[in-house]
Amino acid sequence: MAHKGKVVFETSPGMREGAPHVWMSASKTTVSLTATMLWEEGKLDVEKPNTDYVPDLKGTAWDAVSVKNAMNMSSGLDVEETFESLTNPKSFIAGFMTRSFESGHSSWREWAKSAQPLPNEKPGDIFRYSTCITLILVVMVENITQMPWHEYWGQRVWSKIGARSPFSVALAPDGTPGAAGLNITTIEDMLRYALLYTPSWNKVAKEKVISDNMLKFIQNFGNPAAYKGSGEEAYGQSWFGETPYTNTAQWDHSFKDGAMFKHGNMGQGIYVDPARDFCGCYFGLATNDESISGADHSPGYLRAAAKLLAGK
Repeated sequence: MAHKGKVVFETSPGMREGAPHVWMSASKTTVSLTATMLWEEGKLDVEKPNTDYVPDLKGTAWDAVSVKNAMNMSSGLDVEETFESLTNPKSFIAGFMTRSFESGHSSWREWAKSAQPLPNEKPGDIFRYSTCITLILVVMVENITQMPWHEYWGQRVWSKIGARSPFSVALAPDGTPGAAGLNITTIEDMLRYALLYTPSWNKVAKEKVISDNMLKFIQNFGNPAAYKGSGEEAYGQSWFGETPYTNTAQWDHSFKDGAMFKHGNMGQGIYVDPARDFCGCYFGLATNDESISGADHSPGYLRAAAKLLAGK
């Protein structure tokens, strides 16, 4: 945890200090950040169909999904990632995960074309979490920049923060960077990234990587109506003891005070609280089941610590 740019708490139970670890879905924030950078440069129109930037998917149900609705995970398609769908081998998301991790199948990009609209639901209506959407956004960033996602990320972000250790990202069988969940760094360098969202960004970077305009965009990009009643809202209520305001730009939870949190499978997390000049990250190796995910206390601890240190 860091407050006003200073580390105020750190512990490594059961883990060697300085060891690299996978971020899991906390990685998704890095994809939304690179997309936001392209938006600020005028290279990305978030109101356009995502297939304008990922032409491989033209002629499919993805044509109806804007970049904005993709970034907010409200596609209106049958791609939702839940405990039930992940354990159902016939579901879309189970087929996607298989093709994202294992060779010997059709590519995940071909599989993505099979997504279908949900009955009585339009894009933008409901927040339905999906790693498939994030991987499509990775391809979008690559198509716009004409470079591998991790190279763009390295140029625009990682090279700016004084990272002490390497940034790694696992690749899907077709070579797509798995930045939807498979970024790998030390916790110390993950915290350096989190500091970029706070007023104390200059403790790790010589230039402002996330402009005020970009931060405001990310914080206010979500649709509270789509978040209400979602599975992730229920997680947020359990984790924080209060109901977050919305999800936004690949962040699972955003509060009216501007704080944001992103969770990752098996107990990973990143919390940024610009108004309180606080951020925190954690790694874990919990089993990936509902009883563990719903009982994760770390998100609530981070928000409570931010309030305590800021005196409110």
